[in-house]
Amino acid sequence: MTTSAHAVPMALTRRTLGATILAGYLLLYAVALFAMHSASGFEITEPLLALAILAGGFSGFAWLLTIGVNPLSYVVPNAKRELAAIALYGLFVVLFVTWGLGLLHKIAPPGPVDAIAILMAKLAVFVAMPAALVKTWFGYSWRRLTPTSSAARPLLATTGISVLLLVFQGVFGRGLRDLGAAHLPATMIAVGIPLTLAWMSLEAGVVEEFYFRVLLQTRIAAAIRSELGAIVLTSLAFGLIHAPGLYLRTNLMQEGLPPHPSLLMAIGYSIVITSSAGFLFGVLWTRTRNFAVIVIAHGMADLLPNILPTLHSLRLI
Repeated sequence: MTTSAHAVPMALTRRTLGATILAGYLLLYAVALFAMHSASGFEITEPLLALAILAGGFSGFAWLLTIGVNPLSYVVPNAKRELAAIALYGLFVVLFVTWGLGLLHKIAPPGPVDAIAILMAKLAVFVAMPAALVKTWFGYSWRRLTPTSSAARPLLATTGISVLLLVFQGVFGRGLRDLGAAHLPATMIAVGIPLTLAWMSLEAGVVEEFYFRVLLQTRIAAAIRSELGAIVLTSLAFGLIHAPGLYLRTNLMQEGLPPHPSLLMAIGYSIVITSSAGFLFGVLWTRTRNFAVIVIAHGMADLLPNILPTLHSLRLI
């Protein structure tokens, strides 16, 4: 009876913490969006739609599709110590995103060499190095770090999410229109689709999901004992890690952001635009703890808008 009596308040505390963190995020989002609109006339409709569709609608759909899925086992025995180590390593990730990528673009010749060098560097910084760190310091194996299953139920959920993402990109994105305007031969499109899916599954799926979901989100959840709170905080961290690069690498052009944004504009953009994309994958990881699910879903999310850029970067067209 004593254990049961304590279990209910503990569960309520976790729900309250998650709801509080979500409310704090929404308040921060509103403040950042209002400040950007007041300072530069930043359009507020599209960010709000993205928040509602990506963070709200898609995440809800992912939750529904994963009803009945049993998450794979993922035990974090030293949550606070592991989180501290991964967060500290995140400072190196910020340096890499801010200056390292730009340096590689300058060193590597444009074309396939540049594209492959960037991919290898991302895999090293976001996957190989932090994996070696947690394996050495905390005794993980690769299998323990990235639980994976080919069971039918989670793969069915992955298929449903993938179809939704493709439809969304096809209707609201430019990928299909640009592909049609390019008038590529059918054989090139047949080659480009699986090639781009494989490329994006590595460059976006494995790279981003391993560090942000597998390492960071899992340990935040274990440390604060709130899955919802962990999803929100990881999504925010994913957004904010791009802020220094948006501020310092002024040659980058982002839709709705001026060529030379202020630091506050760069931070605001990272919150209201970039962070909302992480909620869907955070929910998928929480509900499945299946690395294959989030890698495939992320690759599908980036497929259509990246077919032409991938073929261009590899000098296939």
